[in-house]
Amino acid sequence: MIRKFSTTDGFVAIDIAGAPATGIVRAAPKILQGGASELARSASYTFAAFGIARSGASAGINAAPDQVDVACRAVADELAPDAVSGDLLLIAAKGTDAEALASLGSPHATPAATVAGVVAATEWALAGLDGKKVAIEGTGDLVDLLAAALAEAGATLVTVDGADKKPWLIWGADADAVLAGSKPGALTHQGGALVKAKAIVPWGPIPVTTKAFAGLKAAGVDVLPDFISANGALLAPQLADSSPAGVAGQVKDLLDAVGRGGDGMLLNACYQAEVFLATWTDQRLFGRPLAS
Repeated sequence: MIRKFSTTDGFVAIDIAGAPATGIVRAAPKILQGGASELARSASYTFAAFGIARSGASAGINAAPDQVDVACRAVADELAPDAVSGDLLLIAAKGTDAEALASLGSPHATPAATVAGVVAATEWALAGLDGKKVAIEGTGDLVDLLAAALAEAGATLVTVDGADKKPWLIWGADADAVLAGSKPGALTHQGGALVKAKAIVPWGPIPVTTKAFAGLKAAGVDVLPDFISANGALLAPQLADSSPAGVAGQVKDLLDAVGRGGDGMLLNACYQAEVFLATWTDQRLFGRPLAS
């Protein structure tokens, strides 16, 4: 379901109609509804995987850089009743004015929760981090926090010569795991063909395309579900223990329950989420959380 804003150019995609929803807000000159719907789907699977009856959401604000603050304030005012009731909670993400949107989210939705979930998932995938080699795709504040947390946990951070100018080279890193997440669909089938790592661990939503996933699965590369590893900021407010340690513990417990057997972690986690979805909504979600 797409709900267009009345006060500015933008919308919010809500995955399950009539259900309370949580997701992110992004701003750019043009946010595509299709991409937002895919992000909302990832969030829906996060809540379902962890046994939470809540829909995913994803909002887009179409605004030039010098108009983002004004547009964000308009959205915050328009959605204030939804945030107060808890029917729609949105967390500021790429391109937005986080301060202007603060009233729509949660004080628990911090980068620390996301980092904790990603580190826990990487540790689980590699059966420990001490001495393991990890490469991180992308740049930015969250990547810097991840790098520091992984190093503190004993991992060795590896880089690839030339990746600063040709970012796709990171997929061929000599590493035990590659963390992906700079944007939806960052890892395509072309990049997937370069992967030497044992595991791909998402640090952002839906970084792997459907075609890349098929190739990686055939090659025996573990692809962790982004909706377990990467959505800690969305998940934390819904947990009894919203601390980073609480998020990390929940991520590890769920991955233990999902396991590597059968069709692999990502599909196993999808099956588990879909079983829970069927217990509280009649709406069937067509399309799993992978990028187009």
